[in-house]
Amino acid sequence: MTTLENLYYGNIFPADKDIKRGSEYSKLLNLSVRKEEKLLPTLSKEQKILFEIYKDCVTEMNGISEKEAFVQGIKLGIKIIAETYLNDSHNFTEN
Repeated sequence: MTTLENLYYGNIFPADKDIKRGSEYSKLLNLSVRKEEKLLPTLSKEQKILFEIYKDCVTEMNGISEKEAFVQGIKLGIKIIAETYLNDSHNFTEN
């Protein structure tokens, strides 16, 4: 089965990634969780609701950014491939 077929049938999940222990991302995630655990007890009920809404918005924005970066990366790769096949050199012939 081709990569495109696997993508079509849902066998490939480009956004599904495991986090490596000890990585920069893992360390920042752990720090974020620890700080949230310290912050939450200091907030009122209304502030906790606002904070949850804020976190949901940030999560959604990150998802949009990741999707856009993926799409732009694919587009750039396709442009590079197209230029490789479509643009002839002004000075040399192909071997």
